[in-house]
Amino acid sequence: MALFLRDEEVNQAVNMDDMLAAIENMQRHYGQGEVMNLGRRKIIAPGGMLSVMGGGLFYDGILGVKTYTVVQGKYSFQVSIYNADTGELMCYTQANRLGQLRTGATTGVAVKYLSNPDAATVGIIGTGYQAPTQLEAVSKVRNLSKVKAYSRTPERREAFAQAMTNSLGVTVDAVGSSEEAVSGSDIVICIAAVLDPVLQGEWLSPGATVIGAGPTTWRAREVDDATFARAAKIFVDSPEQAPIEVGDLAGAVDRGILQWSQLQELRHVVAGAVKGRDSADQIIYAKMMGTGVADVAAAKLAHDNAKARGLGMEMEW
Repeated sequence: MALFLRDEEVNQAVNMDDMLAAIENMQRHYGQGEVMNLGRRKIIAPGGMLSVMGGGLFYDGILGVKTYTVVQGKYSFQVSIYNADTGELMCYTQANRLGQLRTGATTGVAVKYLSNPDAATVGIIGTGYQAPTQLEAVSKVRNLSKVKAYSRTPERREAFAQAMTNSLGVTVDAVGSSEEAVSGSDIVICIAAVLDPVLQGEWLSPGATVIGAGPTTWRAREVDDATFARAAKIFVDSPEQAPIEVGDLAGAVDRGILQWSQLQELRHVVAGAVKGRDSADQIIYAKMMGTGVADVAAAKLAHDNAKARGLGMEMEW
């Protein structure tokens, strides 16, 4: 029997605590060689785009694929997972809410393993659809005392700050510039839909951890070259995707500021094979593009939790 889930049922079945545990577990197994990631591939049509990504959780006997379209600025996400032993469809789920939780949880795991344990202040640039779960996830892995939020529209950043203050119980202030959000922050999150850098390396304090979680296109740059020059270590969630999805990294390689061989992978830190940071004053940069295998792990979590709660519709397939 295949389980079919809608976004509202996913929202009932999965919370951030569950998702953090699922993504961390997947990253650990990934670092141990028990996971295979299928990098994102895009089909560009005159009216929009289709993207496909996926992976295999060999430790869990699961294969899966995520597809999504972007047409006239609107996104539609779906994930299907299969039993690796029988090939049977286990679950087909809408993945708008699932992807929002997965994206936030990936940042949360990165912050847990890369930031200083006493990191307490966050600067976030971007207050759109993906921003709330970024802060929710980080608040669950670090004891936050203050958040500074910036986006280009004053009304939106003010509304975001008020909503997140209420939901997290942490003071979230709307600030008037990217520099103000970044300066003095222990953790910096870039989650804005931009093509030009919103973060300058000179703004970063010693010991800062920078998470790039925004656009996945070679045309986009979230951070400037000085950020890479100051970063002691640079981490990604997919070295295969980085050359075609991370414009700021690709540009820095072209200009000789860094080499692709310098990139390290988050999965190896979670698995304990490498250290996230060597000292408290190192600046660490991590670009989280989002991987298909994370979507498969998220869908498996939704399937299991929904089955346990009697949610969704089961069909012979």
